[in-house]
Amino acid sequence: MPTIEFYGFTGDERIGIERLVRECLADEEFRAHCVFVVAAQCRVYDWDGAERPFVRVSTRSAGRAERFRMLLRDKCDLEIVRIEFQPREKS
Repeated sequence: MPTIEFYGFTGDERIGIERLVRECLADEEFRAHCVFVVAAQCRVYDWDGAERPFVRVSTRSAGRAERFRMLLRDKCDLEIVRIEFQPREKS
């Protein structure tokens, strides 16, 4: 399940960037597997204090990672993280 997180965006900015991401993913087969994480608002800034909001996508699939890169490369600063996922074991 690709996880999409938003860092450093204000309330309205985050809503706008999420809408844009959803529009970009609308035709992708894997879109229904995506989850969106909205946590407490935070500030992301560089060494000199300039605002640097970004979207982080975590995925297990190299193909999906590349697809996100292609779809969002001109939409936002993007961090892509390759992960492993261990579903809960049922006893």
